[in-house]
Amino acid sequence: MGLVCCQPGDRTESEVIAEKTSKNIDVMLHKERRATETKVKLLLLGTGDSGKSTFVKQMKHIHKDGFSNAEVQKFAKVLQENCLGSMQKILQSEDVKVTSKSRKEAKETVLRAEIEDLSKVCSEIKLLWQEKSIKEAFEKRSELRISIPSNSDYYFDHVERFAHENFQPTPEDMFRAKLKTTGISEVVFEINKIEFTLVDVGGQRSERRKWLYCFDDVTSVIFLAALDEYDMTLEEDVAKNRFEESLELFSEVTDYPFFKPHSWILFLNKSDLLEIKVKKLPLNDFFNDFPEDKNGENYEDCLNYLQVRYNSKFKGSRLYPHVTCAIDTTSCRKVFTSVRDTVITGALSEAGF
Repeated sequence: MGLVCCQPGDRTESEVIAEKTSKNIDVMLHKERRATETKVKLLLLGTGDSGKSTFVKQMKHIHKDGFSNAEVQKFAKVLQENCLGSMQKILQSEDVKVTSKSRKEAKETVLRAEIEDLSKVCSEIKLLWQEKSIKEAFEKRSELRISIPSNSDYYFDHVERFAHENFQPTPEDMFRAKLKTTGISEVVFEINKIEFTLVDVGGQRSERRKWLYCFDDVTSVIFLAALDEYDMTLEEDVAKNRFEESLELFSEVTDYPFFKPHSWILFLNKSDLLEIKVKKLPLNDFFNDFPEDKNGENYEDCLNYLQVRYNSKFKGSRLYPHVTCAIDTTSCRKVFTSVRDTVITGALSEAGF
């Protein structure tokens, strides 16, 4: 048997394996570098009062250092204004009657009050909130065209605490603070070395023209739809149903020819309020096409119906729906984990790895 001579270009099996391993490591390092350089921009869209700003506050609370002292003080003022202003709007309704002398006096006192007087009229608000006609007006606020936040009952229940001179709102308070978003605001945070920018824009009609300036470099869009608004009208147009407005807007923005994000994410928000409302205002009383074999007071039947309506209006390529409750931190944490995985997978795939 002759001897086999190794030529200079020949390599042993161990050398081949070592080279492959080295290449694999280089590829992994390259991917890791690319991943750490990935920046994700999420644009929040939806009509007014759909919960966009509440979700942003949740992300600040969960993924950043919470709220600064200045923000806490700002929300304290907002909550006090929400509380007094909501009660005043109820009292201004012609359909609201109070009978007893003490409550009539309380009504006049509250109607004359300024925000700095909240501590002085705290007992009057507590007294009025015990009035049956006030509670009925709150329940029928949409029918009576009383434009107040859906969680105004929370303000009234906590008025004594809100009115305290050293009031420091909790995160749960701040999630419920209602402050109309104007302009464009951003929150930036990092998860696993990936930078997320969450862009929030006003949802009122007058604010939507500003949306065009937010479309550049958007990774994904999160559209928020308030599930409880099927019996409500717009603040800026009382002849327009909020649910129909939201559906039309969803169809319009997902059909923009120049706007193609990697994915569309639908938040069917305020699920907690829907579950309560359908027991008092069955969905089949508002929609002629609600399935006859379904129960308009059953939460799951109602949720499925509303989701199908949004699905039918979708004009994009990929839609990822989630049922959400923006004031629930645990719910938001779980939902955003799912959203994050969806968005990152799509972004990395688009980047080529």
